[in-house]
Amino acid sequence: MESMEIKRKKILVTGGAGFIGSHLVERLASLKAEVSVVDVRIDPKSYFAKNQLGEKCKFNFVDIRDKKALQGFFTKNKIDYIFHLAAEPIVEQAYDNPYLAFETNVMGTINILDEVRKSKKIKGIIAASSDKAYGKLSKNKYTEADPLRGDHPYDASKSCMDLVCQTYYETYGTPIVITRFGNVYGEGDINLSRIIPGISEAIIKNATLRLRSDGTHTRDYLYVKDVVDGYIFLLKNFNKCEGEAFNFSSKDALSVLALIKMTEKILKTRISYKVLNAAKNEIPYQHLDDSKIRKLGWRNNYSLALTLSKTIKWYKNIL
Repeated sequence: MESMEIKRKKILVTGGAGFIGSHLVERLASLKAEVSVVDVRIDPKSYFAKNQLGEKCKFNFVDIRDKKALQGFFTKNKIDYIFHLAAEPIVEQAYDNPYLAFETNVMGTINILDEVRKSKKIKGIIAASSDKAYGKLSKNKYTEADPLRGDHPYDASKSCMDLVCQTYYETYGTPIVITRFGNVYGEGDINLSRIIPGISEAIIKNATLRLRSDGTHTRDYLYVKDVVDGYIFLLKNFNKCEGEAFNFSSKDALSVLALIKMTEKILKTRISYKVLNAAKNEIPYQHLDDSKIRKLGWRNNYSLALTLSKTIKWYKNIL
């Protein structure tokens, strides 16, 4: 498959100082792209800060909810392509503050898409939806053809965001590709409420891991470098993928308790945990069918067995 040259392309990453965004900025810079970032903060413990990625991009303090600020950014900066990753990413925070989740994930996305719609220079946008956009489906594998029916504030905000992206493509011809990833893990995720950062903290501090769910909730676990590979693959092949949504998954589809047991086996350690069973209306089972993107040539190259040790080593350096 003939692919696009990334060198010297002017690329914006919204949420570029976040977990996945940082790794994407790092890769784009290594490919000699001219990278801009909009984000609301730089956490001093973040992968972005620790790896001094601000020196490899043009950073702009812009909140995607602020339409005027976004308009000002696009007026001053020429952009070829956008990776739209900025979002409210934490399920529990969306539960506690649904207004913020919808305002950020839905209206923030509309603000970005409207700038792309009006622009004659932006060639495309790759937007980060989520496996959670599917909601609760009673099947073994979720496919891109399945309905989007999230009913938790976080899940519904991603369903809406995803549908808005489809709407702009179908109605305005806005050049867009949609991604739906499973649970992403790896160096740089400083949200310790997530399961792999939580496991890492429990091991490092010899503490009891508190499980929000009953331990049976099942998810795909996808290493962050595989995610970045997926984004770069889509950018290089944008014209062949435009208007489509793509699942990205792995063979590591595990329940929380199975993940703990795997970690104990890999690291030859014991993890003390307590089941709180306090999760509210969260999806009990999700496993994505990613055969669509694999048929185009993408493959994930990492696994929990290969990456858990170095991921936990990263947490040792920041905790």
